[in-house]
Amino acid sequence: MLKSVLETLEGVDDAVKPFYAEADGKFYLQVDGVNEHPDVVSLKNAYERVKADKAAAIEERDAFKAKVQELPKDFDAEKWAKLKDGKPDEAALVQLRQELEGERDDWKSKYETAQESARKNALDRDLSDALASSGVTEPAYLKAARNMLAEGVQVGDDGKPYVETDMGPMALADHVKRWAAGEGKPFVTPPSGGNAKGNQGGQTAPANPEAMGAQERAALLKDDPDAFYEAFPQAKLR
Repeated sequence: MLKSVLETLEGVDDAVKPFYAEADGKFYLQVDGVNEHPDVVSLKNAYERVKADKAAAIEERDAFKAKVQELPKDFDAEKWAKLKDGKPDEAALVQLRQELEGERDDWKSKYETAQESARKNALDRDLSDALASSGVTEPAYLKAARNMLAEGVQVGDDGKPYVETDMGPMALADHVKRWAAGEGKPFVTPPSGGNAKGNQGGQTAPANPEAMGAQERAALLKDDPDAFYEAFPQAKLR
């Protein structure tokens, strides 16, 4: 039986060795269709249920919190009760509503600004550092890899960047390491003196670039950068 993780490939049959990829000093079995394995499906389903329950609880909490936070500091409960029970003072109601909406919009704006700032820092610093630590150091490959991975980066309530994966949230650095050891391997700069193939040139931009997988894009970038940026001009914009 093949083990999913090995400390070393010593003693492993030569015919089996190509099925392992090294990452962080260990060797991981590369398996197609692992997400369809019954144990993985069961774990994913359980995670989705827990995630849904958590999201519902957070939504309920935030709704209650928002109601409390939206009340102005000088809110008068007695005055509000009188307005509800008697003939409403339209001017007072309009003013109260405007005050509540103003505070709500101000809080929302501050929150969104803080989140965007945290995400920008994660992309500018943490994502670049994680890619460089994983061996993606050639500037063109680094920029292309950043563009491919940036969309999935989120920032948690603790301010730390993470990526939502099929197996649950994963720290950004760990996600990048796993990506570089798998589908992002073509982006990794080979050691000096290696036998990596140079740019062969002569390729043209694919007819349907959106249908290309990550490994195909990486191979195109390595073999013919001009064709890559012709197919994905947005990669130059970041």
